[in-house]
Amino acid sequence: MNKYKLFLFSLILTNPLISQEIDQSFLETLPESIRQDVSKKALENVDSEKAVYRSSLYSSKVEKETDLIDADLFGADFFSTFQSSFMPINEPNLDATYELDFGDEIEIQLIGKIDSIEKYLISRDGSINIPEIGKIKLSGLTMQEANALIKNKISSAYIGTEVFITLSNIRDISVLVSGNSFNPGIYTLSGNSNILHAINVAGGINEYGSYRTINLIRENEIVETLDLYDVLITGKVNIGKRLRTGDVVFVEAVKNIVSVNGAVKRPLKYELIDGEKLHDALDYANGLSNDADLNNISLDRIINGAIESLPIDHISQFKEIDAEDGDKVFIRKHSFREVSIKGSVLKPGTYLMKEGDRASDLIKKAGGYTTNAYPFGAVYSNKQALEVSSMAKKVLYEEFLDNIISLSQKSPDGNIDLTSMIEITDNFKNSEPNGRIIVDLKNSGDNSIFLKDGDELIIPERPYHVFIFGEVSSEGAVLFDSSDNNIDSYIRKTGGFKSTANKKSIYILHPNGEVERISVNRNIFANQDSINNFYPGSVIFVPRKIDNSALNRMTAQAYAGILGNIGVTLASLSVLDK
Repeated sequence: MNKYKLFLFSLILTNPLISQEIDQSFLETLPESIRQDVSKKALENVDSEKAVYRSSLYSSKVEKETDLIDADLFGADFFSTFQSSFMPINEPNLDATYELDFGDEIEIQLIGKIDSIEKYLISRDGSINIPEIGKIKLSGLTMQEANALIKNKISSAYIGTEVFITLSNIRDISVLVSGNSFNPGIYTLSGNSNILHAINVAGGINEYGSYRTINLIRENEIVETLDLYDVLITGKVNIGKRLRTGDVVFVEAVKNIVSVNGAVKRPLKYELIDGEKLHDALDYANGLSNDADLNNISLDRIINGAIESLPIDHISQFKEIDAEDGDKVFIRKHSFREVSIKGSVLKPGTYLMKEGDRASDLIKKAGGYTTNAYPFGAVYSNKQALEVSSMAKKVLYEEFLDNIISLSQKSPDGNIDLTSMIEITDNFKNSEPNGRIIVDLKNSGDNSIFLKDGDELIIPERPYHVFIFGEVSSEGAVLFDSSDNNIDSYIRKTGGFKSTANKKSIYILHPNGEVERISVNRNIFANQDSINNFYPGSVIFVPRKIDNSALNRMTAQAYAGILGNIGVTLASLSVLDK
């Protein structure tokens, strides 16, 4: 068996599909910015192929815990923990209304004719026994009443003696938490506890329980009812009864759960008790948000086993509609979006626009164009377009890395010149993706573009140059000549092509973001080096020659991305001083 495993291991190591190591000397020729990416990509290829031989012994499964509490129900997060044992919870903060009973311990200090400090435990008959004074019955008295009684008894026996009384230890009580509590059972609490303490140590309410009706039952009678909404929403804690041994805290079943969604300040599910209207649910949701569309209100209700949408013409109708379990109230939000406009407009800045507004509406709100504005060169950027551009760039960059690895392995002796491909890959990696959308703002605006949140519009000033980059003698700007559409003449002004220039694939980025690919033909009878539309602010890019014709598609995409980034950068630079 061990020999068989050793054979498999050696087979994996020697498999040519897996062993894709990159020659170290080749790696050293790559630019630092892509060297690590090539190495990483090669290792990923190895790992993906090794996965075919991975044993099932390495697989694992994580069990997902089930949450029994509805996180969308208001109040569900109030009880985040519960007591895991039946030990008492100490509540040291007492007031004068605390009612004494068996198990409480008080401390009496005498100063004067007699100086002493003694502790007295209240016995089962509800009294304490003070030497030379006798029994004093305290059970059922508040601390204030007990304090007055003891002082009166001692002062009568010892004239001129000061008496100081404190509660040194609180009795324990046992109560039953039952009904629809999270963890029902018998709990030991301090004698200062109330109904809220009891339900808290039991972990709160389960998925079937009511947050509005929690009863304290004493001797088979309901003596107090807690509505947790009073605590959580209004902050009114009207809990007057302290718990006693033998009390039952009973959580009733939930009745009406109403969902409130949309343009409210706290969209959640709320529990409504009998007699409450749907308008109460809106109050519990902290009211309407300022983007509420009061012309679009809906109420879905289950009637005879089917969901029906009831017409709501005005929000005041909810004051008259009784709540029913399963009701769903939805108030539509006005879809506002925050967009910015920069550059050659009278009032550049960030604006709040409504749903359906277009680029032309944004330009009007910004006061319109300035005298030198160049709408044809406008750069309109969108978050979704940026995400798509970023993903496309990542995919294309991975393709370049794969091709570099593949070609380097086909020619380990260096017969294939990868210089051009490596240069393109490096330039492409260092170009930022952009979310530019091509728009036509020559007139008042582009009415085909609906504004989205986070959109940005840049209006540059009209330029007077053409920008030339790439394999030319001197990169830079050349003065635009409206009478000259000949690409070759512009390139001659930069000193002409380098010997490494690819004259068959010259790229032109027009000011509006469109990319055009042309070929300069040296045939004197041809006129292919002129184009019909050439504009100030255009970018001419002359790439390096590439020997591998299979890379034409990839390089075209890469150059379009690189040029697009250059165009956005030039437009952004033109508005920096505005």
